[in-house]
Amino acid sequence: MSLLTIVQRFFEEINVDQNITTVMGATDPQVRQAKALLQKEGDDLSGRGDWEALVNEATHTTLATEDQGAIATIASNGFRYVRNDTIWDRDLRLPVYIIDATDWQQVKAIAVTGPRYQARIRGGRLISNPVPIAGHVWAFEYVTWNWMTDSTGATQKQYFTNDGDIPLLPELLLESGLQWRWKKQKGMEYAEDFRTYETLVANELSRNGLKRPVRLDQSAATPKPKVYVPEGSWNL
Repeated sequence: MSLLTIVQRFFEEINVDQNITTVMGATDPQVRQAKALLQKEGDDLSGRGDWEALVNEATHTTLATEDQGAIATIASNGFRYVRNDTIWDRDLRLPVYIIDATDWQQVKAIAVTGPRYQARIRGGRLISNPVPIAGHVWAFEYVTWNWMTDSTGATQKQYFTNDGDIPLLPELLLESGLQWRWKKQKGMEYAEDFRTYETLVANELSRNGLKRPVRLDQSAATPKPKVYVPEGSWNL
């Protein structure tokens, strides 16, 4: 569903007779307001959780220097933040530990150069201690700001620029979010619509992507080596 069809459906739902043939080129203030509220909804909803549709993988070839470069260049598709515990050195087959400002200043002050790489983002740049060996591949997952694509699905972006732009977030949530935001802006009662919306968001986030099983026995969730015997008859 595109920007145009979402707005068309919305005005049908609120029973406002609008012969909408364009949103980006609209001069009607109501249509323009609906587009602005939908943009606001998408920007807010995209930050409510790690939506799998907005997760990308980046790979970086290390440089023999502390400063590995701008994180927005390394993770070039609208970098928002790195997903926790996903940075790995694929050559060493070891994780890259993420440290905060306090730990960073500590290791710099006492000149610690341990066997594992430690990294942080500062000033929009990925920095590492100790200085890594050049040519190693670091890979990680990150969440993007770009919650829509163009009509071809080839280019992701954050802001509507064409009627055919296609959201990557669940359409039901975008429509429900637009509903309560519209009523709020018009000074109408929107509490029930907002409660319904929050329930829908919670449900969608709980089902988003694949989930690890929750274990109450505190045993490791990682599969252990075992012998798998297929079912069926065996010749003895």
